[in-house]
Amino acid sequence: MHPRAIGLLLEVLEAVGVLSKADAPSEEGEDAYQLTTLSQILLNSEYRELGNQYWRFLPTYLKTGQPFKRMDDLSESEAHYQVQAGMLGWMLMAAAAEAAQRLDIGGSRRGLKILDVGAGSAIWSLSMAQRDADVRVTANDWPAVLDVARQTANSLGVAGQLDVLNGDFHLVDFPAGAFDLVIVANVVHLQTADRNRALFRRLRPAMKAGGEMMVVDALADAGDDRISTALYHLGLSLRTEHGRVYSSRDIREMLGDEFEPPQLIRLKSPPRVGGILLVRAK
Repeated sequence: MHPRAIGLLLEVLEAVGVLSKADAPSEEGEDAYQLTTLSQILLNSEYRELGNQYWRFLPTYLKTGQPFKRMDDLSESEAHYQVQAGMLGWMLMAAAAEAAQRLDIGGSRRGLKILDVGAGSAIWSLSMAQRDADVRVTANDWPAVLDVARQTANSLGVAGQLDVLNGDFHLVDFPAGAFDLVIVANVVHLQTADRNRALFRRLRPAMKAGGEMMVVDALADAGDDRISTALYHLGLSLRTEHGRVYSSRDIREMLGDEFEPPQLIRLKSPPRVGGILLVRAK
């Protein structure tokens, strides 16, 4: 291998974000490189094909209407989301930071006790913890997925602000009247309308008087990018049996009568198919 030629290639791979320079040089005193977080995720998960396995299945889906995977099936969801949670956390980092800024965490909203339901990487709640050292997060998910939430907390420097609650959010016991803010992020699109109604009814008693709920999801009416929304909905149908993209009006109806009318917050950060419905408990 020619050292100069290799060096030129390494520079290119760094420029396009595949590699980053390591903090310490090599034993020979040369620049050392390491995989970026994105590259590690792509190489060590099903995302290494950039979703091609789903699109290769599209002809079969068009014939049968049956998905390639059933990530909304309880028997499969823990294993699937342990793989996906890290990638989704990376993808949603900018949007989560925007949400924390838009809610003025650490300003008008300080010292919140947050319940993150079906938390995955917990990027939404932990981005709030990063803005306010007095925020306390309880992340709920399957045990294997909560390992990813712990990794996120470590990477953001907020591990001391994280508690975990293992289990299925339709069955686990949430402490009554304990939380200022309940986050339901990227959960609604995985469930039927009836299951969402049941979940919201279960979560209401866990909220403090006047507490808020933040529903974050792809929304059919959240933005002007119809192509991205349509592709998201098709991709969701390829990996779930019951998944669908709901409108903000659909979710308002699911919330029922125990909440004030929601405020719709459109997110400008990528992936630009999502939005927030922020509601206060009556």
